[in-house]
Amino acid sequence: FNTHQTSLRAIALRVHPGGLKCQRACSLAGAVPLAAYHHELPTSAKNTEAAVLREATGGLHARGFQDRKMKLATLFGVVLLTLAAAAPIEDDDDKIIVTSELFPDALAVYTSQHDIVSLTVPLNSANFEDDESLNDDNSDILTIFVEADVNDKGEYDYKGLYTLKGGNATKILETGTDSAADNSDSHDVFLSATDGLYVYKSDVHKVEKYGSVNDNLVGIAKVNSSEDIYVLSADHVLYKVSENGEKKEVVEEVKGARKIVLDFSDNLYYYGEDKQPYVLSDDGVKKIEGLPANPSYVAFVKPPFVIEDGVIFISDEKSYVLYANGTSELDDFVLQVKPTAYAMEATLIQYYAYEKKIYEYNILALLLSNVLDDIKKFLEDKSTEIESIATRSRGSLRA
Repeated sequence: FNTHQTSLRAIALRVHPGGLKCQRACSLAGAVPLAAYHHELPTSAKNTEAAVLREATGGLHARGFQDRKMKLATLFGVVLLTLAAAAPIEDDDDKIIVTSELFPDALAVYTSQHDIVSLTVPLNSANFEDDESLNDDNSDILTIFVEADVNDKGEYDYKGLYTLKGGNATKILETGTDSAADNSDSHDVFLSATDGLYVYKSDVHKVEKYGSVNDNLVGIAKVNSSEDIYVLSADHVLYKVSENGEKKEVVEEVKGARKIVLDFSDNLYYYGEDKQPYVLSDDGVKKIEGLPANPSYVAFVKPPFVIEDGVIFISDEKSYVLYANGTSELDDFVLQVKPTAYAMEATLIQYYAYEKKIYEYNILALLLSNVLDDIKKFLEDKSTEIESIATRSRGSLRA
């Protein structure tokens, strides 16, 4: 397995949600030396490998997004169950229990002295060059993260915004609070900060002030279909920024937002002081229905690209998918421990922050590793769902 780990990581990195050209996708598949050990895998593993590869190399939109039940649960579940291979933990209701055992030190890629409170894997050309050749360098993925000390009230004392690449962390903005990028050909990553709005030019490794916004900002979301950027101020006002950062408008429909996130269709989700989520779409603001009242803990998660018109929402120990039509669906996870930040956007490579560490989960590598036999039953039970994921299209998320 070690012989092929680099190539597996490389193909996972190149699963560009903007859609790879068919010719390039096919050549990528051919470049990965899976066949060298394919005959050694059990039948269920071969089927799983084929399904994941079909998803990775693009084939696809036949079933659309109607089968929501398997959505995130199967994909993330494969990762979690792989990590828990020594003692898979599912309860009688087929729920996947997330415990600290699912964050082994072997998968940690960074350790901090502070909590990691924001993680972003840019899905634009900062990470995915359409003309980039496949190489064996493990250091080519860019992750943006924010450190902070968090008090008992959940308030942040920010300690800086960093890049992580090749295992090396570099502070690039002392005042940074969050980051966002669209799915375009741009190399830019936009940064919210306590003293305004910035842009990180990843191709030249340079941070610049963006426009004339100088507010104390605690959240940011970049629209895919236009140059617009949503920013959230520390006093809970949502703004839409345009015209290269020179125009700032209050989004009057949204009141008292504490956190914001966009889905891949540019619907904006937020929750307020009551910790109940809402969605702002072309139809106006809707409250998301079907969620518990009075939760003590909530969090948004940027979705993997297989969820086009929804986002993930954690309410106490339960995980939900929220949809732009105002509905929600209970997921298959019980979170006995909770990551402090999530980056699931790239889908086949995901990052989680827990207990001041960042963990990297390479799904293809984990699926084909030597712990595969320990989760064979789980994979067999989920074979229909995995096949459904494999036949979906990533589509084009670019405007």
